[in-house]
Amino acid sequence: MKKIIIIKSLLLAVLTNAQVGVNTANPVNMLDVNGDLSVRKEIRTGGTNLLRGSAGAAGTILHNNAEMNTNDWKSVKIADGQGSMSVFSLNTVSDQTGAIFTTPNGLTEPYTEGTTISSAWTVLPGTNDTFSITNSSNKVAFTFQTTAQKTGNSNNSSGFACGIFVDNALRAVRTDVVLGSEGSYKIFNLNATLTNLNPKNNYAVKVACTKRNLNSGKLGIGTAVNATFLNNEMSQSVLTTSVLQPY
Repeated sequence: MKKIIIIKSLLLAVLTNAQVGVNTANPVNMLDVNGDLSVRKEIRTGGTNLLRGSAGAAGTILHNNAEMNTNDWKSVKIADGQGSMSVFSLNTVSDQTGAIFTTPNGLTEPYTEGTTISSAWTVLPGTNDTFSITNSSNKVAFTFQTTAQKTGNSNNSSGFACGIFVDNALRAVRTDVVLGSEGSYKIFNLNATLTNLNPKNNYAVKVACTKRNLNSGKLGIGTAVNATFLNNEMSQSVLTTSVLQPY
């Protein structure tokens, strides 16, 4: 009997164009439900008196479209090349302290992924950051950019390497060389993606650099060593960490 009374009340409200409240005596909308709502089939939006609204497609979410004064459906997928994941978190940090290397030369041997950071590496302090993983299926993309400048070694080259360390373990590294005359500099980029890291709160990530073959003089990474051609604002380092997981 109670269900029949409720249905009759709703029908009466529709006919009189009144507001209806469920579990509230003071409804503020055409239908105001104070409590849980279970929908066993479709929710449609954007309909008219002559046309049913859209129920959306698989993988879409209901979007409150304030500009068009109506709700619609939006896809939250990104390009399939990223595995149809959504951005879970994204953060960018920067550093102007950098690192300055002088003679003697450093080691020119290859670097092995997973090795623990050592004193041969200089951490760029402003690149320290954290990220968290909540799903075992994930991708973590790192984008690092800095500037390397040499001085005091005439036309000789200056070699270096920069690496991304996660929980103090090397996960990506690139080597490069600065060529040219006094004060020459170049932009250095390092892009890397790690896949399916174990779920964990607050992974620690940072960038560190090391010298290779300097051929005398100074080499600055993320900082100017010859202010005639460069300053610290121009040479600063930037690290962006993007965590992508299934939505």
